Amino acid sequence: MKNFFYLLLFTGLAFFTYSCSQDEFEIANTNQRGENEANQDPSDFRLVGITNHENNEYNQVSLSAVFFRLMSDQMTSTNNYLGFWWFSDEPRRQMTNTTSNEYLDQHAGGPWARYNSTFLIANRIIKAVEVDNFVFDIDGVDLTNQELAGAYFDKGMSLGYLSYIYDKAYVVNYDTDVTTVEFSSYKDVLSASLDNFKKAITIADNFGNDFIYEVNGQSLDLTQFKKLAYSYMARFAIGVARTDAEAENLDYNEILGYANNAITEDYFPPAVFNQFYNNYQDWSLYVLDDNSGYLPSDIKIQHLFNPTGYPVRYPTDDTVLPAVVSQDPRTSYYEYVGDNFGYLNAARGRHLFSSYRHTRYWDYNDENQDGIPVQLFPKAEIDYIKAECKYRLGDFSGAVSILDSSPRMLVGNQTTSVNKDAIRNALFYEYSIELDLACGMAVNWAFMRRHDLLQRGTPTSYPVPATELEITGDQVYTFGSDYRANDPGTSAGQNDWTTLNITY
Repeated sequence: MKNFFYLLLFTGLAFFTYSCSQDEFEIANTNQRGENEANQDPSDFRLVGITNHENNEYNQVSLSAVFFRLMSDQMTSTNNYLGFWWFSDEPRRQMTNTTSNEYLDQHAGGPWARYNSTFLIANRIIKAVEVDNFVFDIDGVDLTNQELAGAYFDKGMSLGYLSYIYDKAYVVNYDTDVTTVEFSSYKDVLSASLDNFKKAITIADNFGNDFIYEVNGQSLDLTQFKKLAYSYMARFAIGVARTDAEAENLDYNEILGYANNAITEDYFPPAVFNQFYNNYQDWSLYVLDDNSGYLPSDIKIQHLFNPTGYPVRYPTDDTVLPAVVSQDPRTSYYEYVGDNFGYLNAARGRHLFSSYRHTRYWDYNDENQDGIPVQLFPKAEIDYIKAECKYRLGDFSGAVSILDSSPRMLVGNQTTSVNKDAIRNALFYEYSIELDLACGMAVNWAFMRRHDLLQRGTPTSYPVPATELEITGDQVYTFGSDYRANDPGTSAGQNDWTTLNITY
């Protein structure tokens, strides 16, 4: 089946495990130049940095992003291929964090390898400049601070996603004694991420208005670079909380400050054939011969469109649900396919069925085309982050005002009552529908976990991959399943979306 066998098309990505020395990392570059050769030629070494920027963008829309969409009930599956069913099954299963799991490199192993790779390459560039006094002299123009700012941005991005996804990770600088390094908590990894973004912004500011950040054929100027940095800072800072109780204690004035300096239009860079494209969407949008989706839209979406008229689980008898009725025109983001159930297997749970597929970003089963927008960061997400900050600060009128100026009203014609539950439910609705496939990795999942909306037993963190833990000698562990629901790293399901009385 076309596009179903892309694993790591982008050749700059490397899979590796952490042992005792950074010298042991084998980090590939798309230009296939070694570190020593690159260090002798500023143009070569600059390409290493640009490749790293590009890796960081691809990482967000790699195949590994699919599994977060399954856990957050954005789509459903009973297909065992790549373990898709394992992540959508109900009751929720325990994550298979073992070296015998043949799909580990797409589950816990994928983001771990990619983001550790990009921040270690950033360390190489930072060390070259700050310790070895390397100068990026490109045709007589000194771009040293420009490349240094880009490296700190990449490091902030990488550490941000590691804090977003894993319960712990490494914070390794170029001068870290790697013989004694320990895992840091996700909160400490977030702190390191934000520090690196702030340093990137400061260095870029000092470079001045000639600053350029080159990535996937685009050139972001100083203003665009800073807005994008603040956007990711807002995403990570609000998204790091694992529970609603933890989220209550975040500094929402600080997060609102990041959001107020963030993007003011969508950041959807164009795809570059066979180099940078939305593999996440390629899998999520694939259409089978019967017009059903290979990974169908979950019934959660239709339930949110019409909470009183659509159930939270598909009927287990032979009933075929009708098309959803809603006043929100965004039902057009999805297509009703009736009883064309594709690969859905009733023997594995008819309650997991769906009569819908996602169509909003469908490009005829081929996302790997030059120029197609790659949805990394929508402006609407910043709207909703601002509204959520107001909600958490108790400014319900302010939250509703932002929602009324967002796609919720401007596209969906949806009003929101000025009360706490209605605003939370409206944000849940928008993350589930307006931001569906409009962001990079794990945004829906992170929203649901910080509001306790995930189904009971759903992992709220990924464990460090077993391949890593076996090398370090640490005990292998995992998250997920009903019997672990009261443990850290697994949702207790206090506000499980299937039990909510949805009002807006």
